[in-house]
Amino acid sequence: MEKAYLIMAHKNPKQVFRLVSRLNDGSSEFFIHIDKKAAISQFQNLKQIGNAVHFTERFDASWGGYGLIKPYLSALKTVRESSRKFDRILLLSGQDYPIKSNQYINAFFENSPYTNFINYFPIPNLTKWPGKDRGGLYRIDKYYFGAKWYELICSKAMNLLATYLPFLRRKIPNGMKPYTGQTWWNLDRYALDYILDYVDRHLEYMDFHKHTFVADELFVQMIIGNSKDEKLLHSIKNTEKRFTIWPKPNSAHPKLLVKGDIETIVASDDLFARKFDENVDSEILDLIDSKILFTKPSAELVQQQAS
Repeated sequence: MEKAYLIMAHKNPKQVFRLVSRLNDGSSEFFIHIDKKAAISQFQNLKQIGNAVHFTERFDASWGGYGLIKPYLSALKTVRESSRKFDRILLLSGQDYPIKSNQYINAFFENSPYTNFINYFPIPNLTKWPGKDRGGLYRIDKYYFGAKWYELICSKAMNLLATYLPFLRRKIPNGMKPYTGQTWWNLDRYALDYILDYVDRHLEYMDFHKHTFVADELFVQMIIGNSKDEKLLHSIKNTEKRFTIWPKPNSAHPKLLVKGDIETIVASDDLFARKFDENVDSEILDLIDSKILFTKPSAELVQQQAS
């Protein structure tokens, strides 16, 4: 199983090194984006891993903005141009960690009837975003220019003007319906080509998301959700296979996982968990190593979980 891991990181270089080391099974390569705001020098330890590590083009990838889309699109293009034909392409953050062994992950993908694992659902979703959030429609019909004070003022001003001037209102291109979901996904080569080909043919779609709040949670999801490609749709399982604990259904960020969460993590059938911070609790990573990663899963269990 040839895998390409796209990893987006901005801090904790030792933790990122540990993540890559655990996943480095000899059949994987790592395409790593270091946020442009971070000092690249602190991540030079990754070069010790060898030719399997590639640093990708760097962008200012601030949370909430368009900048988070650019790193993974650039990495996807790099993967497509690679002479190596990868079976799976997986997007991780630098604060993710595997909760299944490499052997298990490979067997899971080989045995599963699905080849793409993506979380996506239509909006509005009034259960997740009730009240003034209007089911999450603010992500689609409101402008977002960034989190800096002057960007927030510009956003409010433009949204106010748009209520009185119809030509300023945001319109989803190509008659698409809005979808959202978790940023992180696992793709096969067909899905990779489908997404990049769509982007190449529809520059207006890229332009639309320049002003979408948390665009990285809609970009791939809307392409998938509006697809009529039966081969693609039949290959998708609606899950990202990431163990995550959300403090509330509408929380913006997941709970940091600590050693008290180990039993729940061990019981999970997900492949990865997020998110961790070694400066808050590094013992949880040691526990995952000892209880999961350095034990051998049974072939029967792997096949059962993949179905």
